[in-house]
Amino acid sequence: MPHHADAEISDECKLAPNAAVEKGAIIKGAAEIGEGTSIGAYSVIWSGARIGANNRIFPFCSLGGEPQDKKYQGEESLMIAGNGNTFREYCIINGGTKGGGGKTVIGDNNLLMAYSHLAHDCILGSGAVIANAAQIAGHVEIGDHAVIGGGALIQQFVKIGAHAMIGGGEKIRQDIPPFAWCAGGVIGINKIGMQRRNIPDQAITEIRRAFKVLYRTGISLEEATRQLRETTSELQKQNKEGAKEMSTLCAFLSQDGLNLIRPRPE
Repeated sequence: MPHHADAEISDECKLAPNAAVEKGAIIKGAAEIGEGTSIGAYSVIWSGARIGANNRIFPFCSLGGEPQDKKYQGEESLMIAGNGNTFREYCIINGGTKGGGGKTVIGDNNLLMAYSHLAHDCILGSGAVIANAAQIAGHVEIGDHAVIGGGALIQQFVKIGAHAMIGGGEKIRQDIPPFAWCAGGVIGINKIGMQRRNIPDQAITEIRRAFKVLYRTGISLEEATRQLRETTSELQKQNKEGAKEMSTLCAFLSQDGLNLIRPRPE
């Protein structure tokens, strides 16, 4: 596919033959761009970018640039993106640091809206939505199908579970469990999001019960996790709906060093 004459493409980069590069775009160093990916006008793809197939990169994006971290000393810094992602205008994603494994990783089929920022060493799953102007600090982990509302601020090292929904403008300083809905200092279950992804009603009921154990009984996180593991085991033995979702929740709660958000429930 022909590229615009005003694009600047490094001789070192690996650019798929059918990728498209629009006017004024710059591809630096050893960047890699997969089949069917389009790079919008005046975007900059830095040397550390490794971008898969069929991604849509809109104008004025900056992908794979150096980390905004004082500890960064010029070591190899990668930004790895999978397939089918959309990066809207002015989206900025930095590469990783040595302390975070050297890479920022993005899965497949994510939508990162205009002016969103994903900092160094973040891990983003697949099917997620990062809305306009959401600002995500370093070392954050976001699970599959999570939704981060417009203008949300996510503090460094926070973990946000799969299928969680963060309201617009929220300031998130603690870990958010899978299937959660968090807005205005209140946490509940992301029922609408779960329904949209065709999660069975019985599974939604099991998650609702689990959140009552987490947030309404007053017991410790360790004891709540123990009880939820027992419930999950019973669901698995009986081959009941909800076992898969409860397993996802328990796996998240079992992580070392978890700083789970514990505000008042809905």
